[in-house]
Amino acid sequence: MSRKVGGAVERNRVKRMLREAFSSEAARLPVGSDAVVIARSGAGRLAEDEGLAGVQSALSALIDKATGATGPGDSEPRR
Repeated sequence: MSRKVGGAVERNRVKRMLREAFSSEAARLPVGSDAVVIARSGAGRLAEDEGLAGVQSALSALIDKATGATGPGDSEPRR
């Protein structure tokens, strides 16, 4: 994770939030797919302002965009 996200404490907090959010959203990805998540400079501010809910919402929007889903529940569940 880049130092653009913040100092070590902030980067680790964002990393923990991303891991937790990804663990709950990963089931929506197509079977056999790989994902790389890179936190950009705004990730620290998002985590600070909106917490885990904000990070999870942003990650959910990214998964929707990547899978072509139009909303929650539109993608095939992972088996």
